[in-house]
Amino acid sequence: MRFKLAMAWVAVQVLFFAGWAATEQRRLSSGSSILVRTAPVDPRDLLRGQYLNLSYEFSRPQPFIDTGASPEPGQDVWAVLTPAGEFHVPRGMFSRRPEGLGPREVAILGRADRWRVFYGIEEYFVPEGSETPAQSDTTVRLRIGKDGAPRIEAVLVRGTLWP
Repeated sequence: MRFKLAMAWVAVQVLFFAGWAATEQRRLSSGSSILVRTAPVDPRDLLRGQYLNLSYEFSRPQPFIDTGASPEPGQDVWAVLTPAGEFHVPRGMFSRRPEGLGPREVAILGRADRWRVFYGIEEYFVPEGSETPAQSDTTVRLRIGKDGAPRIEAVLVRGTLWP
């Protein structure tokens, strides 16, 4: 009886992680891919290893275009990014999902904090011993899902995949 219960528990865990992986893969394969500029800071954490703590132009809170109010901590924020050359740059922030986006524009969902807006793409873990690139040389390719959730697709240094 215990063996059957243990096997059932293992099967539940395997199904959970397989479903999670399939959901993430579907999200990454179906969204828009855009290139944004970054400013990496704090390259190491002694407990978690080496990573880049990334900041973006659209991470700074701005008054909402649709209401004129500033985002409150914990509030959902929709940032619209518009193409400018090879990069996407912020056009504005909205309190609700914006409608009628222009060609190649994307809307990404974040959550306001006291001084920043977080999108879940602020940390990128790298192999130990990798050289930390200069801030001015780093860009990130993001994949934006249909739900507005961004994911880091690749980190580029001077246009080349890193690390």
